[in-house]
Amino acid sequence: MKKIATLLLFSITGMSSAQAQTSGGPDTYGYTWRDSNDPGGPAYNWIDIASLPGAHEITQLGDDNITGAFPVGFPFHYYWYDVSQFWVGSNGHIGFTNGPLAAPFNSIPSTAGTQNFIAAMGADLLFTPTNGAKCWRYTNPANDTLIVSWLDVPFYSATNAAGAGANTFQLILSAKDSSITLQYKVQTGTPNPLYGIIGIENNSGNIGLQHSHDALPPSAYAIKFYYPANTTYAVSDATTLYNNNVDNGGVFISKNGAQYPLKTSVKNAGNQNLTPYNVFSRVLDATSAILAQGNTTTAPSIPGQIENITITSTFNPLLEGTYSFVTNTQLPLDATPSNDIATQEVVVVDTTLAGMRLSYDSGVSSGAGLSWSSGVGGAGVYFIPPFYPCKVTSLMSYVVANPNSVGYALVAYDDNGIDGSAGTVLDSVYISSVTGGSWNTANLTAPIIINSGGIYVAWVMNGKGLTLGQNKTGPFSNRCFEIFGHTSTAYRNGDAEDLMVNITIAKIDAGIEANEPENDFGNFYPNPSSQTITLNYNSPFAIKKLSCEMYDVQGRFITSLLPLATGGNGELVLNISKLNSGIYYCKIKTENNAVIRKVIVID
Repeated sequence: MKKIATLLLFSITGMSSAQAQTSGGPDTYGYTWRDSNDPGGPAYNWIDIASLPGAHEITQLGDDNITGAFPVGFPFHYYWYDVSQFWVGSNGHIGFTNGPLAAPFNSIPSTAGTQNFIAAMGADLLFTPTNGAKCWRYTNPANDTLIVSWLDVPFYSATNAAGAGANTFQLILSAKDSSITLQYKVQTGTPNPLYGIIGIENNSGNIGLQHSHDALPPSAYAIKFYYPANTTYAVSDATTLYNNNVDNGGVFISKNGAQYPLKTSVKNAGNQNLTPYNVFSRVLDATSAILAQGNTTTAPSIPGQIENITITSTFNPLLEGTYSFVTNTQLPLDATPSNDIATQEVVVVDTTLAGMRLSYDSGVSSGAGLSWSSGVGGAGVYFIPPFYPCKVTSLMSYVVANPNSVGYALVAYDDNGIDGSAGTVLDSVYISSVTGGSWNTANLTAPIIINSGGIYVAWVMNGKGLTLGQNKTGPFSNRCFEIFGHTSTAYRNGDAEDLMVNITIAKIDAGIEANEPENDFGNFYPNPSSQTITLNYNSPFAIKKLSCEMYDVQGRFITSLLPLATGGNGELVLNISKLNSGIYYCKIKTENNAVIRKVIVID
């Protein structure tokens, strides 16, 4: 599917499906290729894997998406590093990192967009539940060959919802010689415009070998990429993989809450042993002022080795706002400086408010906005709240334009899908009266309770021209996603922008809000206290069971305290001497009722 805001049109002349050139390379690293028309090239020999024992159908593909990760089945040597897992793209590629490939397709190599992939037939292809397109993967029992096959996959068509043409092709990875073979059984139809790419690219985008660009392969055709027998290309490369979580995803934390630890993961991504080098981490505010920082020296490392690091400094979230947690590997003469830095978005929220807005954007729309040319599909944001339990009370999205006066839905999903993806639909609100150039809010009739994990909120189009706001002011959350019908995937531009979808959350009363004296339950005294507190109560019912639970101001359960209670009238005494100083809420539960009382602990 073509994205209106970024669609680049260009004319292509002199292209034909048949390739006059039968070999190519080497690239900078030493890879070469030959095709089945070359005397020294591979013979075309299609392998039907769908009926083989142990083959798996890949069912999560849609339009412009990627799914995985799947095991390769063996360490496959790709450029100077080994890969053990892969993602499959609907547009005819596999990636060794999670990144979609979509039109317009860059020439190989390119540091723009997705890297670390093999494009078997990178084109604007289309999977729908009914158009017959299939994809299968298979690793043989000897664990030395991986095959991925795309079967009867049409090109995306603006005039035909099922697509146009048909493409059946496959990719074969061999552990025996680290080779990559591409086979094309059937190729019919032409994408419009003629976007397409065939080739391989390394993890930085600086090195790659292109077979063809904007040209279609013929049917009954094979291409083989050969790993260099010898390479003198030496790579000293240290990379920051992520900060805090493997997605390098943004987080919401509480103002005046716990100190935020500066955790990061670095890797020797080259093919040379590395001596210790410095890792520099810091937290920056919106003016780039440093609020926390620290340096750590790594251990010596061999190629492929990963080291998890906790910087001794921590970030104290005293003020609301958006912050950048930045880590930089500082290896002298690093071969790939573009992968040295990882930035995580950290949003500090005032969780003492009755209602809290969770937003990764700055509130200001920039760029043309996001709109899918077909008028269907959507996109959204994944939110993990700063405390549990909480309730989601409203969903919001910023609409840039709505020239055709169409409506849209805001859909909330649980994160119980495959690998934590969007799963069960929790609520869906249709907005028929849409205001362009403004936030549009849907208040939920029944709030959504979140006790753990997070919630996906999707903006789903119901007509052409509707445009969602984009925010291009960093840092970026890496929490955005695309959704088309039955599939979702990471947003293709998630490393360069945030989509303007927000939610509002609130505390759950029974978790952290004190209520007024009722049922003859009084308040604790003395309060504040450092040792014991007492509450006198008088109940018309005989109390057989009474329990006390302590929560902090973020609604997080701290501990249970054992009180002494006898009969209907009693004196409740709690020992709070082991609690840290601060504000707590005590939930007092009986068989018939529950009340909340505020407790202040002092040193």
